[in-house]
Amino acid sequence: MFLLVIMTLVSSSAACKCVTNGANQVGATESCCNSLGGDFNTDDCAAGSISEHLSNFRSCCQSSGAVTSDCDFP
Repeated sequence: MFLLVIMTLVSSSAACKCVTNGANQVGATESCCNSLGGDFNTDDCAAGSISEHLSNFRSCCQSSGAVTSDCDFP
């Protein structure tokens, strides 16, 4: 069941970003994506590459100065 929830989230959001007031914080996004072993491309992190670490991605975004991540997690 948990895997189904994750797969649904990943398919509905193909990329994750660190955001502040809706604006992508590219530096924080790249740093957090890389720290979790994700696939960073241009300005976002492939959600499928960090699907088991979405809460860690959000925490990293917050500690990097961004308000949150645009990827939800259960």
